[in-house]
Amino acid sequence: MDWIYNVPIKFFEYDLNQFKDRLSNFNENILFIGSKRVINTFELDVSSFQVIDESIANPDVHLLERVLDEIKKPDLIISVGGGSSIDLAKAISALYSYKENNILDLIKNKAYLDNTSPIPIIAIPTTAGTGSECTKWATIWDFDDCKKYSVDADYLYPIESWLIPELTSTMDENMTLATGLDALSHAMESYWSVHSNSYTRVLARNSISIIQKYLPLVLKDLENLEYRKEMLMGSFFAGLAFSNTRTTACHSISYPLTMMFGINHGFAAAITLFEVLSRNWEFVKEKDLFLDVWKANDLSDIKDWLSDVSQNKLHLSNFGVKKEDIPEIVKEATTGGRMDNNPIIFNESEIENILFNVF
Repeated sequence: MDWIYNVPIKFFEYDLNQFKDRLSNFNENILFIGSKRVINTFELDVSSFQVIDESIANPDVHLLERVLDEIKKPDLIISVGGGSSIDLAKAISALYSYKENNILDLIKNKAYLDNTSPIPIIAIPTTAGTGSECTKWATIWDFDDCKKYSVDADYLYPIESWLIPELTSTMDENMTLATGLDALSHAMESYWSVHSNSYTRVLARNSISIIQKYLPLVLKDLENLEYRKEMLMGSFFAGLAFSNTRTTACHSISYPLTMMFGINHGFAAAITLFEVLSRNWEFVKEKDLFLDVWKANDLSDIKDWLSDVSQNKLHLSNFGVKKEDIPEIVKEATTGGRMDNNPIIFNESEIENILFNVF
């Protein structure tokens, strides 16, 4: 068997009016997660729902505990936002039934896997990058102990995901770049993952082809809805790809960069993208097709593209990291399920070399 593939989600593409119509048809016990900015900008009527209207970035254990304590169990969660908002929805779904217990212990011990009454989720991304609307896992952070955890269960796939290009139009240039690079990282890491197969590589190549063309264009014309739609599709294809393969060394190394220095996840993942690609190249399958979607003669063309699109931003020194910080980053850079999903499991010396090369 060459491949097996599974994403049990219904996907819908709507325009903004269709989205509002569908939202207005819900009269159940709904928990709505969406920032005040999203609610106000798009004039969403959420008056009949329980609402979490915070701007959420990197949801941590304390936020999760507070939310679980404040809400009543809903019949459905509708999450409108970036990956962090959708991650919070998944964590609520998995852990609400256990909220009287120690949440961090439950996450560590994966006791939520026995949950027989998870809360269904509709995921609606407002960024073109995280792919969280396609996956069955969520990231929860423990900033007190500088740790990152995954809540991961088959029942955490959203029942539906709605793709609405207009909702991505409020991202500024920096967030458009960061989320676009995140999607690109998902696609590229999926491509060389040890769990890559012929089907996921088709999805990844489609994603790369779209992002390679449209990320530079949308950065120059942020209000162009057609470019926004294309980038949302690029992120969607990347999400479909890595939902079945997961990510690899770039994401593994990214976690301490976000935890220790607050580097936006998209930049943190992409900052090592070329260094990891060049080391993995011997093991990349269908190299000619990979280069074709980049319109590249060799890897140096990809390196140049990354430098150009990011305006040479992908260096640790641009994010406040000092050379003397690198050994501490290295200690936290090997994440199970990420580093061992890479064709090469880099040792500490190799990770250090990668980080110095992107300093």
